[in-house]
Amino acid sequence: MAGPTGERTPEPGGAWHAPGPGGFQPAPIEPGPAPGIAYADLVTRVIAFVIDAILLGFASAIVWSLLITTLFISGGLGGVFTGLIVGSVLQLGISAVYFVWSWTTWRASPGQRVLSLQTVNAADGATLTQGQAVSRWLYLYGLVALASVASWGGGLGPLQPLLGLAGLAYALYLLYSASQDPKRQGFHDKQAATVVVKRTA
Repeated sequence: MAGPTGERTPEPGGAWHAPGPGGFQPAPIEPGPAPGIAYADLVTRVIAFVIDAILLGFASAIVWSLLITTLFISGGLGGVFTGLIVGSVLQLGISAVYFVWSWTTWRASPGQRVLSLQTVNAADGATLTQGQAVSRWLYLYGLVALASVASWGGGLGPLQPLLGLAGLAYALYLLYSASQDPKRQGFHDKQAATVVVKRTA
């Protein structure tokens, strides 16, 4: 209970209640779209993203190692610079194939499958079309990945820290937009008309 000055005063019986948390508040999540299916919470989705990032990191590390070694042997330091650009483009392609193929084939990325998540069409729960999957990848990962590739080409190397900060800000925006939606649809989900769900039964 608040007193005349806005300060907290004891409730009847003398008990004090701490004020509610201020600032960022996630929107209440809607019930699932069907029995046994719930809209996925953000914590589970972030864990799935980390699993996918680790798997992609291993794949990219192997590709980069082979590419840089081969180009250094054949072209010296000039070959290494070329390898950085080519490797960035390959990394972009690996990420696109990894997510687009798994969303359209398994309805989930490998990280999502571990946690029983699925990325589906928001309207009817159908498997994503290839166009939807590409659109979702572009809005979720592609813009950040393209910025990373651009930082290596055309003399843009010094801008890489700024591009990295822009990528971080965009990722935080995606998290925020998802937290404010009752179905946990982030900006990227709404652009591609997708939703992430979790089987609960």
